[in-house]
Amino acid sequence: MSRISPSFPVTDLCRKGFIVFCLSVGILSAAEPSIKSAREVLELSADEAQLGHSVHVRGVVTYMDPSWAGQFFVQDESGGVFVGYSGKAAPKTGEVVEVSGVSHPGAFAPFIHSPNWEVLGRAPLPAAREISMERFASGIDDGLRVEVAGRVHRLVSKPENQIGLILLSGGHRFEAIVNAGTTGIPLSSSLVGARVRLQGVLAADYQLHRRGLAMVRLYVASPDDVFVEQKEEIDPFEQALLPLARIGQYRRDLAPGQRSRVRGVVVCVLGKDSLAIEDESGGLIIKGSDLAAVSPGEWVEVVGFEGLENFLPVLQDCVVSPVDEVKGLPQIIRPPVHELSLGRFHACLVGIDADLLEISERPASDGSGRGRLIMMTLKNKEIIFKAELSDEGVEGTPLPFESGSRVDLTGLCLAGANDLGRVDSFRLHLADSEAVRVLRSAPWLNERRLGIALASTLAAMIFSGLWMLSAARKNRRLRFEILAREKLTAELEFAKQKLSLRVNERTEELNLEISARKESEVRFKAVIGERTRLAQELHDGLQQSLTGVALQLDAASRLRERVPEQSSHHLELARTLMRQTHADLRSSVWNLRSRGQGDFSLVEALRQSSKRLTEGTGVDVEVFQSGELQNLTELQEENLLRIGQEALNNALKHSKSARIQIHLDFYPQSLELRIRDFGVGFVREFLRGPEFGHFGLSGMAERAQRIGGSLEIQSERACGCLIVAKLSLAQLETSNHE
Repeated sequence: MSRISPSFPVTDLCRKGFIVFCLSVGILSAAEPSIKSAREVLELSADEAQLGHSVHVRGVVTYMDPSWAGQFFVQDESGGVFVGYSGKAAPKTGEVVEVSGVSHPGAFAPFIHSPNWEVLGRAPLPAAREISMERFASGIDDGLRVEVAGRVHRLVSKPENQIGLILLSGGHRFEAIVNAGTTGIPLSSSLVGARVRLQGVLAADYQLHRRGLAMVRLYVASPDDVFVEQKEEIDPFEQALLPLARIGQYRRDLAPGQRSRVRGVVVCVLGKDSLAIEDESGGLIIKGSDLAAVSPGEWVEVVGFEGLENFLPVLQDCVVSPVDEVKGLPQIIRPPVHELSLGRFHACLVGIDADLLEISERPASDGSGRGRLIMMTLKNKEIIFKAELSDEGVEGTPLPFESGSRVDLTGLCLAGANDLGRVDSFRLHLADSEAVRVLRSAPWLNERRLGIALASTLAAMIFSGLWMLSAARKNRRLRFEILAREKLTAELEFAKQKLSLRVNERTEELNLEISARKESEVRFKAVIGERTRLAQELHDGLQQSLTGVALQLDAASRLRERVPEQSSHHLELARTLMRQTHADLRSSVWNLRSRGQGDFSLVEALRQSSKRLTEGTGVDVEVFQSGELQNLTELQEENLLRIGQEALNNALKHSKSARIQIHLDFYPQSLELRIRDFGVGFVREFLRGPEFGHFGLSGMAERAQRIGGSLEIQSERACGCLIVAKLSLAQLETSNHE
């Protein structure tokens, strides 16, 4: 250590200046501000939140769900914010917590990422802020405890002892999830039709790839936060039946939110949530859930909310009950085609004859990958309309009808309205191909076949002309080529004799060169292989030992002033490691083997290496062994030991983990060596490899391949790292025989 003489005041001045500089840097680092409120988190832009600003917020947990894997909402005086995945159980609703973490841009709104928290006690939930439905639907109050009102249209069963309420308010349809905890759900179907006021946390569902709003939900912490303002005044199941044609018409006695009751025969099932019914007055589309079990021809009684879809009346959120009536589809009506265009037979089963103009098909849109949707364009008098049917056949399979035919169709009439809400078109939904009956087959020489014939003839003429032109050109070239070849034949014969002599001479020369090159390549590959093996041995042995020496010296330096006795202990450990390093290096130079004489235990070697590297560093390394021991060769034991040491060395240097686990598992058919840390983790795409001087991971992979095994590396940011070396039983037996 150099001494500073007091006779030089300039040196004292430099020392004082250095101390002032260090204090200034410390003060500036400590003064770096952190985010202290939920509002500050939400006001960050996506780019700012991506920087991972430090966040420290104290507030009340307003909602948590056991299925969210440790995520929850917290609210302070400034607002509410979402707390992301933590890896442990979330605090309970109503607990006061102090949360620390970093900012994250999120898929819609910023939130707190990688959180840690401390429970400080309990407090009442913050007062819910009453907001308009327009503001609710915008998602601007994401994470805030709010109060909204609406009319319940449907109850949906949910897992985890929850229930969903489908509500309509101000023209907006949304879902509220009510968490009942362990007390059960005191909500029943009698709530349908009631106007309620709810208090809960507003949360937005997002479009992941465009970072946009998809829909909003309300998460209600308890059934106690559901307040019934007005129950359904009239029991819809007791009121008089209405003709289907009355739905959507003016009725002065219809109260807001009141459900209507109708009865009819099912004429078509349009999917699991939609069907069409018909009575003597007309037809109607029914919307609900689990409607696919109803079959055409069944009479049903329906209770639902009146609404409009594409400017046409529907009954929404319906309850459908079977009625003991005579089954069978109603009589097919055949109205004039212009009346179908006026919407008078919307949702009715009709029959119509028309000329089939065009047929197209595409795969079925139900996502099953089976069947096809056939679209037909037809014409009756001067009116052109569409018809569609789902077919089980493979795309391209011939149909029993074709363009140009006159067909008779039986299907569900679905009216269409323009942008002004005026019905001006219709289409037919056909149940199957039997709903199409051919009245007159298409003429053989129809437009399609005539086009094919003309195209074929034209193609044949073009091909013939091109072939004749090509043949004439070839004949001219052949005449010139024959003369030229006769002249070259004599020259080639003479050249052939000279070439034969030259080939024999060159063949002998090439054989000599090939033999020399093969011998050189063998020597070169042997040198390269030995150099590679030497580099790996020095990297895995010497570097790991020097890392242990550095860790012990760092520990001694930290304890020198406070606990000199422990400092001496770490210095002695460093000396021991240096002596061991010297012995290992000398042994590597002579024999490239680190194992001692006599019995060798791989798990004990791993345990001793871990102890030497981590003693006094505060890192806890656990070494486990399971299964029946297998006989390993020295090469296998050496390489597995080096893989474990390198993985442990990397974890100590980079993971910042206080706990590391090493498992050596023997299975009947294989062996696995697993090294896991619980640190910061990494992303494989951003790692630097041998081209930047980092050989650890590539060296471990090469060692695994050298003994016929494989190496897997699994890691994510903030989730630690797992390195697995696998060796099959067949490889063990092969290596033992060798």
